[in-house]
Amino acid sequence: MNDTPSPRDTGCPAPTPEVLAWVRDAAGPGARVPARPWRVSVSSTTLDAVDLVDGHGARHAWMLRRFHDRARLADDPWYRPESEGAALRLLEGTGVRAPVLHAADPDGARLGVPALLTDRIPGHGDWDELDPATMVEDLARELDAIHSVGGGTGHGSGLALLPEYRPYYDPAVDGPRTPPPWGDTRLWERVFTVLDGPAPDAPYAFIHRDYHPDQALWVDGRLSGIVDWTTACRGPQAVDLARMRLNLVQEVGPETERAFLAAHRRITGTDAHHPYWDLVDGADFLLGADPPEGGEDRQAWSAFESWTARALAELG
Repeated sequence: MNDTPSPRDTGCPAPTPEVLAWVRDAAGPGARVPARPWRVSVSSTTLDAVDLVDGHGARHAWMLRRFHDRARLADDPWYRPESEGAALRLLEGTGVRAPVLHAADPDGARLGVPALLTDRIPGHGDWDELDPATMVEDLARELDAIHSVGGGTGHGSGLALLPEYRPYYDPAVDGPRTPPPWGDTRLWERVFTVLDGPAPDAPYAFIHRDYHPDQALWVDGRLSGIVDWTTACRGPQAVDLARMRLNLVQEVGPETERAFLAAHRRITGTDAHHPYWDLVDGADFLLGADPPEGGEDRQAWSAFESWTARALAELG
């Protein structure tokens, strides 16, 4: 792993002395960074792990998250460091396994790019080898805790700082909905007809908005944390159920997807699922979908379209 990747490749250089001074300031007088930070990943944001020793000699494992994509900062309403900061503040002390926020530079005034400094949650993201029953149980239980934040009403003072849910699809930006050339045209035309109509009433709560297995970390086969809260907002709980399940049905299979929904119903004692929101999130998924290449991709796409057809059938 290269500690100092090229800025051309990442959008952010390795943390500079000015960045590390900001990190030390967050830990208080006498704090020091005894070793060079290391690059964890670069995708929508740049992540650098920082080990720190505070003025009392206590060691801390922190994560520096920098929002390097200036085009998205200008145009993407869901790429908002201030929203993630507000979500992490709201989550603190709730029992939800989310990073604790230690400092924020949401407009980049101090660091040049917007940044958040949080705890570094222990664990790995490889969930392929997990016991499926344990995985869906832990994910369903954590989702119940997430939806309970703010009383689950969507009207708490902290929740008011978060944006309100709306689909990723924006007709002004994306143009008319069109079925993917490789997909079932009749299926998607039926979906779009439903989405052109009114949405069902749904109580709003705190939601992750992008809740799926790749947002989870694991230690010894059990859930240790949920990351990437940039899209957290006030919205229908069924959106989180839909996003998790459309990922599970493609990457694991329909049995695991149904087991997750059954676990969530059992844990909560309620049924927050509604097939309409499956269709909304499924149509949003099309925006970033690529043509399937190879047998596994085609199998995943077929499972996704079968899942979508089932949601249509449930609507009647």
